[in-house]
Amino acid sequence: MPTATKETTVQELIQELQNFPGEALICLTDGYGETFTIVGFEAGSASVNIVISEEGDDGDNDDDA
Repeated sequence: MPTATKETTVQELIQELQNFPGEALICLTDGYGETFTIVGFEAGSASVNIVISEEGDDGDNDDDA
């Protein structure tokens, strides 16, 4: 099922999230049902880049052995 893409500004995002508890985690789910957790932010030239990690990813990668 195709998912609509919508760009938003930081101000719009804050407005949408203001009614949620301050300690609530923010997760993103893609069109395939995979969930990602926001782990940080980086300044772009004209944007904010959101850094994500797969849910449950503790940074260990056992595939490197």
